[in-house]
Amino acid sequence: MKKTTFFKKLILDEEILILPGAFDALSAKIIEQVGFKAVTLGGYPASASLLGKPDVSLLTLTEMVNHTKNIVEAVDIPVFADGDTGHGNVTNVIRTVREFEKIGVAGLFIEDQLFPKRCGHMEGKKVIPTEEMIPKIKAAVDTRIDQDLVIMARTDALAVYGISIDYSPCWDEPLCDIRYC
Repeated sequence: MKKTTFFKKLILDEEILILPGAFDALSAKIIEQVGFKAVTLGGYPASASLLGKPDVSLLTLTEMVNHTKNIVEAVDIPVFADGDTGHGNVTNVIRTVREFEKIGVAGLFIEDQLFPKRCGHMEGKKVIPTEEMIPKIKAAVDTRIDQDLVIMARTDALAVYGISIDYSPCWDEPLCDIRYC
């Protein structure tokens, strides 16, 4: 079974998927050897291990893809990658998805922060408008070759705006069945 298909199955299973974070190939191997079914690499662990710096858009797409590739090649379990903001606009998102898919990730997320982004737990984040994020996610979903490649939209809106009960009209036309994105 392809890693993308297996990862999607893990997400859809009744059992909650525990997805520990690696920071390099060795930590991913340890995660695999202790029995976890999948692993993730976030921007902060990558930036910290490669540069000794926080996740504030210092790593380029190429650096992040190369670092992730080392992890993908080191383990036999699915790798869920940090696609950051897609490294720019819709055009950049297309390239981001292509590059990550080419190295064999099982999925990746694209977040809605304004560039330069800040790690999710840091202060001073800003998010792009919903009207800008929707085309980025549509582009990511449309770009993937393997329909089992998981694309996750991640938002930092709660930290920026708090909780709101005003539902955006964009949800009237779902991008796709969220279980299968």
